[in-house]
Amino acid sequence: MTDEVRIALLIDAENISAQYAGYIIDEIEKYGICSYKRIYGNWERIVKTRWEQEIRKHSLKPMMQVNNTRGKNASDSALIIDAMDILYGSNVEGFCIVSSDSDFTSLARRLSESGCLVLGMGESDKATEALENAYDKFIYIDLLAKQAEEERLAEEALEAEYKKQKKQERSKDMAENTANTPSKKAIEAKIQQIIMENNDKGKPTDLGLIGNELNRIYKNFDVRYYSKKGGKRYKYLKEFVSDFKSLKVEVSGDRGIYVTVR
Repeated sequence: MTDEVRIALLIDAENISAQYAGYIIDEIEKYGICSYKRIYGNWERIVKTRWEQEIRKHSLKPMMQVNNTRGKNASDSALIIDAMDILYGSNVEGFCIVSSDSDFTSLARRLSESGCLVLGMGESDKATEALENAYDKFIYIDLLAKQAEEERLAEEALEAEYKKQKKQERSKDMAENTANTPSKKAIEAKIQQIIMENNDKGKPTDLGLIGNELNRIYKNFDVRYYSKKGGKRYKYLKEFVSDFKSLKVEVSGDRGIYVTVR
């Protein structure tokens, strides 16, 4: 995505913890300019909580609601209404809805039908498959937050062996808690299939095509969720693909990066 893409960021404070606020802002800036930064919740969920300080820190606009009926969430309705108002105002090219609530599945589909980039952020153990597939890209913000925390602890660690051991333990725990993500074996097989199909058409397979196809097939795919041997996480698709023994990554003379089956 380019920086010219204008995105409306809409946060469901009643569904997402304030501890992820900084990670949400950092992640959305990778996709474009945040034209709207709104957060929805009732008074008790925003005022005098950690969200209050995060609102000031990140210049979020609080859209506080009052639940008129016990058990009914007015904040969800307000978020949906605002999203549609922004859509019809033609002020943005994309939306990012931060919530693991499946009630926003239909909204995500509707925004996507209008030709907008639609991003979702939520927690890996709460989001449903139907919710994830309604978005162009669904980001597990809790996993990215855990990754950042691991790196911070690793940098501050005084003993190298202690640092390595802790990072391996956290990597193992995260692998066990990410059942929704495709396995590395499944991804390797899918890449091989993509290459074989291109070979049948007489076409080479570049790394960019593989990335696009994996994101199309697996809406929750992100190399940063996976660990290398030793516990360190991948940051780039090239190093991720290069680690598969069945695949070969080559840089051509025209600076293109191509992948073949060994």
